[in-house]
Amino acid sequence: MTKIEIDLITQEILEAALISAAQEMGGALKFSSYSPIIRDMEDFSCAIFTSDGDLVAQADYIPAQLGAMSLVVKSVISTWDKNIHDGDVFICNHPYQGAMHLPDVNVVAPVFHDGQVIAWVGTAAHHIDVGGVHPGSEGPELQELFAEGLVIPPTRLYLKGEENLDLIATITANIRDPLSTVTDLRAQRAACNLGMRRVLELVESYGNPIVQQVFINSLESVETAIRYRLNELPDGSGDAVGYLDDDGRSGPPTRVQVKITKSGDSLTIDLSGCDLQVAGAMNVPWASTRAGIVYAVRAVLAPQLAANDGILRAVEIICPQGNVLNPFPPAAVSVRHNTCQRFADTAIRALVDLWPHLQVAGSSVTFFGVNIGTTSPSTGQSTVLSDVVGGGTGASFEHDGLDGVDTYMSNVGLMPIEVLETNYQVRVLKTELIDGSGGQGFRKGGMGIRREYQILDHTQHATFYAEQTNPEFVAQGRNGGENGQPSKLTLIDPNGQIIPIPSKVSMDLEPGSVLRIETSGGGGFGEKQ
Repeated sequence: MTKIEIDLITQEILEAALISAAQEMGGALKFSSYSPIIRDMEDFSCAIFTSDGDLVAQADYIPAQLGAMSLVVKSVISTWDKNIHDGDVFICNHPYQGAMHLPDVNVVAPVFHDGQVIAWVGTAAHHIDVGGVHPGSEGPELQELFAEGLVIPPTRLYLKGEENLDLIATITANIRDPLSTVTDLRAQRAACNLGMRRVLELVESYGNPIVQQVFINSLESVETAIRYRLNELPDGSGDAVGYLDDDGRSGPPTRVQVKITKSGDSLTIDLSGCDLQVAGAMNVPWASTRAGIVYAVRAVLAPQLAANDGILRAVEIICPQGNVLNPFPPAAVSVRHNTCQRFADTAIRALVDLWPHLQVAGSSVTFFGVNIGTTSPSTGQSTVLSDVVGGGTGASFEHDGLDGVDTYMSNVGLMPIEVLETNYQVRVLKTELIDGSGGQGFRKGGMGIRREYQILDHTQHATFYAEQTNPEFVAQGRNGGENGQPSKLTLIDPNGQIIPIPSKVSMDLEPGSVLRIETSGGGGFGEKQ
C-alpha cells in the first residue's frame, strides 16, 4: 500500500472515532447481555483490528484482555484463510489458539468493503458457564483443559449472516445455563454488528485508503511514543520475584520471576526464571502473558497512550514453552488470572527496580473468585453465580492506595447485592472495608474487602480461590512503608463451626453455610510521619 499523507487533525479525529466505536460496542454488549457478570460487573472488552488482525483500538474495560484479543483474530484468519464471507461471525475460547481461559469467549467478525476484508471487530466476554466439571467452568485442582469446559477452536457462530444452529445446539447441550450463554453470545454479535457499521461509516466519509493509513499510523505512533519514552530513561536492568501461595492443588508456592533489560529504545523481558508449568489450573496461556506485558509496560511508561499492538513492537519477550507463563497443552488454565495478577505485580516491581523514581508499593493480588452452582429464586432453573472481590492498591509518593478495587489486570466490578440475591439462592450477610488492612506509611495502602455469602435453600457446589493467604507473599510496602495484610478465607457450617479449608477448593456447601472472604490490603509508601 502506498503511504498516504494525512494531516494530524484528520488522524486524531479518526483515531478518536475508532476508540469511540469500541466504547459504543461495549455499551451495546453491556445493555443487551443477560448475565450479571457482563451486565453489572462489566467483565468484557471490545476492540477493532486491521485486516491482518493487529489491534488498533480497544476500549479500556479489562486490562487482562489488552493485547490478547488480536491473537484470536489472527487464529481465525490462519484457520479459515480465503474461506471467510461477508456476514460470518466467528467464536473461539481455545486458550491454545489465542484465547485466555474457556469462560472468556471471543466473538469476532470481518468488516467487508467492496468484497474485501478491510478490518475486524471483536468482543471478549466472561460467560458464567461453558460446561466442565464444576459450575462456572473453573477449578484450581483440575489438571487438563478438557475438564474445564467446552473447548471451541475458531468456528463460525454465524455463516453469511445466518446463525449456526448446529453449533448452538452443541453449546447448549454442554452447559448449565443455556439461556444466559446463548443470549450473551447474541449480545456479543450485536456489539460486533455495531462496530462494523461504525467502521464502514468512516470508510464512507473518508474513503478506505484513508482509514487503512490511519490504522498504520496508529500502530506506528504508539510504537514511536513507547520508544521515545524509553530513550528518555537510563539503560539498565531490573529483576523481581513473586510467589503464588501454591500450584492450585495445595502444592508448593509457584515462583514468578521477571527480568527486564532496557537498551536504547527497546526492552527485553525475560520470563525464563519462572517455575515450570504446574499440576493445577494456575498456568497462563500465552495470550494472557502477552496481555500482562502490555499492561505493565503501558501502566509504568505511558498510561496515557492508546492501547494497541504497537506497544509490543518495542519489546522482546523470552519465555520458553513449558513455563507456567507459556504451558504446553493441554495444561489446565482456568484459574490463570490469579497468576496474571501476581505476574503484573512482579513485572511492575521489576520495572521500578530499573527506574526507582517510578516506585509504587505493591497491591493486592488476592483476586478472590467464587462460582456457585445454584438456582434462580424466581424460576427455579439452574444457574451459576460468579463473583469477584477486589482488594487494596499500593500507595505512591503522591497518593494513598485505593480501597476495595479489582487491582492490576482485572477492573471487574463487585456484584451488587440486590442483583446477587435476586438472581441466586445466596444471601450476602456483609460487605465492608477492612480497617487497617492496608500498610501504614507516609501514604497508606488501600483497604481490602470483607464479604460473606450464605447458602440458601439447597446444597450448592462452589469453587473458590484466593491468593496472598500466605503472610510471606503479601503486598509489599515501599521506601519504609508497611506491607499490607494477608487475605483470609473462612467457612462456617450451619451449626456455626469453623471448617478448615485451603485457599483454593471446589466443594459442596450445605444450606446455612457461610463463606467469608477477607481480601488483602495494599502496601504503604514511605515512613509514617
